[in-house]
Amino acid sequence: MGFFSFLLLIVLVCWIISLQGKIDRLSDTLKYVCKKINDYEKVAFTTPQVVPEKDVVEQSTKFEQQILEVEKEEKVIVQPKISEQDVEQPKTQPVFIESTPKEDFDLQKALLGNIFNKIGALAIIIAVIILIKLVSPFIVITPVMKFVFGILLGSGLLVAGSVIHKKENLKNYSEVLLGTGFATYFITTYCGATVLDLYGSITALIIGGVLLASTYMVSDKLKTASMIIVGLVGGYLTPVFAEASIEEIFGFIIFLNTLSLVFTLKNQKYKLLNTINLALSMLCMTNIYVFKVFLFKNEEVSYVYPLVLWGVYILYDLFRDKASLIDNISSWINYALLTVFSLLLFSNAHEKLGIAFVVTALIYLLLAGSSRVAQNLLYKTYEYFVLLNVWLYIVFILNDVQSVISWTVVALILSVLAATFKLYYLVPAVVGFYSTAFVGALIAQSGNEVCLIAKYAPIVNPRTFVFMIPVVCMMFSSMFLRGFAIRAANWVKFMGLSMGYIYAVGEVNSYLMRISEDDDFINFNRLMIFTIIGYIYSLNAKKIANLTQSLLFNFASYSIFSIATILLLCGSYWYPDAYLPIVNLRFAAYLLAIVACVMISRWDKVDFFKYVAVFLGFLLCHSESAGIPKLYGEGWQYLISLSWVLYSGIATIVGIVKNRRYLINAGIGIIILTIARIFIYDLAKVDALYKLVAFLALGIILMLVSYIYTVNKNKK
Repeated sequence: MGFFSFLLLIVLVCWIISLQGKIDRLSDTLKYVCKKINDYEKVAFTTPQVVPEKDVVEQSTKFEQQILEVEKEEKVIVQPKISEQDVEQPKTQPVFIESTPKEDFDLQKALLGNIFNKIGALAIIIAVIILIKLVSPFIVITPVMKFVFGILLGSGLLVAGSVIHKKENLKNYSEVLLGTGFATYFITTYCGATVLDLYGSITALIIGGVLLASTYMVSDKLKTASMIIVGLVGGYLTPVFAEASIEEIFGFIIFLNTLSLVFTLKNQKYKLLNTINLALSMLCMTNIYVFKVFLFKNEEVSYVYPLVLWGVYILYDLFRDKASLIDNISSWINYALLTVFSLLLFSNAHEKLGIAFVVTALIYLLLAGSSRVAQNLLYKTYEYFVLLNVWLYIVFILNDVQSVISWTVVALILSVLAATFKLYYLVPAVVGFYSTAFVGALIAQSGNEVCLIAKYAPIVNPRTFVFMIPVVCMMFSSMFLRGFAIRAANWVKFMGLSMGYIYAVGEVNSYLMRISEDDDFINFNRLMIFTIIGYIYSLNAKKIANLTQSLLFNFASYSIFSIATILLLCGSYWYPDAYLPIVNLRFAAYLLAIVACVMISRWDKVDFFKYVAVFLGFLLCHSESAGIPKLYGEGWQYLISLSWVLYSGIATIVGIVKNRRYLINAGIGIIILTIARIFIYDLAKVDALYKLVAFLALGIILMLVSYIYTVNKNKK
């Protein structure tokens, strides 16, 4: 186990080396984006000079005359060939301006300056592995020795990179070594905590924090963004690979963002990092909280962490450049992060949630007032936050069924008045009231229970009233508004359609909860039913998008399709006790997903969804064949590889015969995966008989595919 853990460390180092080229390109891209943003902000926030009208007319006239003269000089007239005697020779010869040839691709520079150094570093590491393998029978390599070797390897790369960086023509080479050195440090830190068991997760986080700060310091000194990217990758992976707790992960994320903000205040050209960091932090923290705390209740986490992260970015707003577009985006993400966590933490205590919204609104109001006094543009963003919090407070305080129906009826009356008398100023009010009813229906309570997830009797329950009345009213309002406010009509129709499907999800969920709450088979079926409802919603939204040419429904269709596919993948490896191959809801969900891909591909005339359909079919074969060993024992394990072989072969053969390029390409990709599985996994894990079956099937399929391809190619 010790040698394999060390081998894992080396493989990860090699992976970082191979990724360094992409990091360099990403670094250049980041520099370019930051430069463009800075240029845009300079233009956007610079007061234009007023030019007198007379000067403008004179300048435009001169410019037009210059254009006409240039066109006369550059105009080429093709005439029939005539003799030199009939044409008077010009006194002056025309002057031809040679265009500067484009610089050819320098292959030697690409090989000697960029690629060979990576190959050389990889060769050295492989040589070290071979050396360790040769001496391992004679020398006992303890975990401490492996850790020290990783530190020495990273230190050697850092020293070499620092020395070489002094030479101008070797800076690219030196950044590769520096990035690989820091990557080696990070990987050694992970292995020291988990694989080698030398210290705990807290120590790993401290070391990771020091490394992250060091990469930022090196990036600041060398003026390169590649070290920042290496540091961010290592920073976000540190708490995960160190197997830290939720509170330790949240604390490290706050430290990472704080370090990024301090670095950005000194280096304003890299302020895009704050937006990237905060977006990743929001994704990471919300996912952890939703899956581990809110749904499965594995761990508890304090509300202090999102509050501290929010406060850190508020402090940054007080010190940053107030006229910054990219920083304003960070402020919006920060507000969204606090709002989402407030909804999660106080989901069952709406009074506390309302108080949180009011307090946050007061803080933003004070900040907006101070910003207005300081005559900067930050107050505009904060005033939006105040209005949004007031609206959220109203929604979450008036959260009963009667309030939702009241919002809905008022919106319906306003839509009828707006459509009848062409009162355009009432349209925003209609959208606002319906949006309030939409959010209110999701959180509406009846008898101390949230209507959406309450265990009512099927259909005849308060949930039906709180959802179906708004759905009907929204559909009628959409018809009324379609004639003169098409965008508002589409938005109202979208909310009505979404509420209908959310109601279906709530009915299914409450019915299954009445049967059993903790049964794995019930939870599996619930997940698959949600997936099926998601695909039906996606198809419905896509059909409406094609009829109305609405980007809103198009975006909704693709978004819900992606979410349903993620749910389907999450359930692909779930085999409860009552599971039966083929006769299960997962099989039906996969078939519906494939049908949805085919239909969307036909509607959009795009081959992407055809590839997705082939891939989903492959996952269906894998998940169903993997379920058989779960039922009948590991003796049927070979069916997984056999299903891979058969599916890839059939897909490729059908693509060749029917001349379907997407089937051929997808089949070839799956064949490559199949070959890798058989040679890597089956060759080491299964018995001799199963190896024979797998290799024989693979050989026959490959020969058959080759034969059919050759025959069809000769026919053409």
